[in-house]
Amino acid sequence: MAKIDYSKIFIKEACPTTIGGQAVMEGVMMQGPDRVALAMRLPSGELYLKTKLKKKQSPAMKIPFVRGVVSFVNALVGGMGTLMESADILETYAPEEYAEEEGKLEAWINKKFGEKAAWNFLMTTALLFAVAVSVIFFIILPTWVVNFLGKWIQSAVVLNLIEGILRIAMFVAYVAAIRGMNDIKTLFQYHGAEHKSIHCYENDRVLCPENAEEFYTLHPRCGTSFLVFVLVVSLLLFSFLGWPNLVWRIVSRILLLPVIAAISFELLRWAGRSNGKIVRILSWPGLQLQRLTTAEPNRDQLEVALLSLKAVLVDPGVPEINGFVDKDGNPVRSRAEVKAIEREMEAWAADVEAHTEANKKAAAAAIDDLTRIEERTVFEDPANGASDEEINSAIDFLGGLDSDGYTIVAPDETDGRTLVRAIADREAMEAKARTLARRYTKDIQTYENALNWGKAALSMLPNGKNEARMIMSYATGLGTAELITRAKELMHDDDFEEFQKRIYRRIEGVPLQYILGMQEFMGLPFRVNPSVLIPRLDTEILADKAIEILKQRRFRNPEVLDLCTGSGALGISIASKVPEAIVTMTDASEEALHTAMGNAGLNGVNRRCIFLLGDMFDAVPGDKHYDMIVCNPPYIPSAVIDTLDVEVKDHEPRMALDGGRDGLDYYRIIAEQAGLHLKSEGVLALEIGAEQAADVKKLLNEANTYSDIRVVRDLAYLDRVIIATRR
Repeated sequence: MAKIDYSKIFIKEACPTTIGGQAVMEGVMMQGPDRVALAMRLPSGELYLKTKLKKKQSPAMKIPFVRGVVSFVNALVGGMGTLMESADILETYAPEEYAEEEGKLEAWINKKFGEKAAWNFLMTTALLFAVAVSVIFFIILPTWVVNFLGKWIQSAVVLNLIEGILRIAMFVAYVAAIRGMNDIKTLFQYHGAEHKSIHCYENDRVLCPENAEEFYTLHPRCGTSFLVFVLVVSLLLFSFLGWPNLVWRIVSRILLLPVIAAISFELLRWAGRSNGKIVRILSWPGLQLQRLTTAEPNRDQLEVALLSLKAVLVDPGVPEINGFVDKDGNPVRSRAEVKAIEREMEAWAADVEAHTEANKKAAAAAIDDLTRIEERTVFEDPANGASDEEINSAIDFLGGLDSDGYTIVAPDETDGRTLVRAIADREAMEAKARTLARRYTKDIQTYENALNWGKAALSMLPNGKNEARMIMSYATGLGTAELITRAKELMHDDDFEEFQKRIYRRIEGVPLQYILGMQEFMGLPFRVNPSVLIPRLDTEILADKAIEILKQRRFRNPEVLDLCTGSGALGISIASKVPEAIVTMTDASEEALHTAMGNAGLNGVNRRCIFLLGDMFDAVPGDKHYDMIVCNPPYIPSAVIDTLDVEVKDHEPRMALDGGRDGLDYYRIIAEQAGLHLKSEGVLALEIGAEQAADVKKLLNEANTYSDIRVVRDLAYLDRVIIATRR
């Protein structure tokens, strides 16, 4: 076996969670803080998700060692129940592959006591059988076999050691033997997918199959490791009991199971929270066994595990789900449901056609009947002909026909004679069919169908599906949970038109931030519009560094100048993170300055912000000095702007991008004039282009005003910020 890289299992940066899971038939069960989720992929390729809220945690789960026994019992009962539940789902939705004939006993219990009683009986029976088999093979059999060695070996410690090793060997042999079975292999793949997904979450990575693939299928908090701890702890504990007679050994081993489970549970919790050498040594056997009980999953299996994980990370108020979903957990119809709808529609169509034909014949017969009545009355037997009542009744009947003579209104019987008895009301039948068709037609304006259209329209964009959902939330004012629960409802026309209009704007290249009107920066909300540059992650490097310096220097009520403020993201973030700072923000654009003023109010710092209209230092009084000057100036060379993405070159303000012929125009102004407005040992902090560090440093050095000029790199290890101190 390949050597384990423990650094990829006990990851220092990882944040361990209480989330755990279990592989089941064709899927994964996950347990989160407040709910349990079971996600499965059926043989048809469809995803099935069932979530339910957890019961209130027992107070015993807070008591060390006692919680181990409770957790062991819950895992045993819950694990078996989840396995049976997954089997039940497969039997229901994939009967051709998984359905089994109902046994006589099960059928009798089902009929006599109901389905719930039958389910409880089957689960209890399966659980007792599994416990009995485990006790026989992994407790009674090993101690019985080793009992024969007592004739030659007198040391109780050695006998207990042999028994423990035999027990472990039998367990490993059992796992190795079943590993080759197709169903077990799939189960072990889902086990690996469960571990990779939890690793991905604990390392704060985006929950997608591509990221989850990078991690090991081994995890220190796995239930397999718990079983190994049980075997090892039992080996050590039994060694203290000596070597009594066979019956007492068997009884003592069964009675000590709760104690062993309690100790093993605490060891497992410790292993999940630590990455020290002792933990690695203790975890080694369990991780080795996990090599047998896990297998490398494919992308589809990772998708199922991530679906289950994401389903338990939702807000507590999100409704429970039980049905078919897409990979994002949004409810959809199953193929079986769609086929049933198609069959229903075909049946309706056939009924409408049959009734229409019958009505045509009935109408023709009614006309013939009326004609005969009139002829008999007028020509054949005027004295004994049909009464006026009969004639009027027939006329009234024909008056109930539509313009095509199809819709029949059944007349009353007259003198025991029926002119025509209607078979059905075609108009009502067709109306019901139209209603049914409308419910399932893709082009109607339900939230679900509109969102699917938006996703398809933006599918060419890297994050198009999420962007469509965000635009839908903005256009309707509904959150993700509401969009799920109200998926089948019809949208208001105004909301649909607003959504459609914004989707078209996104297709035309308008940045998503301008469409939504918002962008987050340094964890704060900022309103944005085409008059300001969209705040970017690169600028957070500058903001972080400026805030860090202000806190380290411990300026008293530091005064900060933010040049070319735009949306105010940089200056407002400093004001928010450094509560005693007074920040002056300048911009040559009046529209941009109004936007910054609004954002200061939005983030509650407007009382400590000053706004000055003007180009660079022209807006600043000549005798004003600051503890720090920050600036993210335009620095893209003029000729390069037309080569940028459509979103940037056609929609963001050019004056916030254009840095002149070589991109250094604004840095020349800053190098020349910033020193005139900095206090002694004041700090100058600038964002720069990735290839401009040398040129900007040269300009600052030539100004002969600054010292300690240094470059800060971003997360991609590119030059991003220059810091200098006023001499």
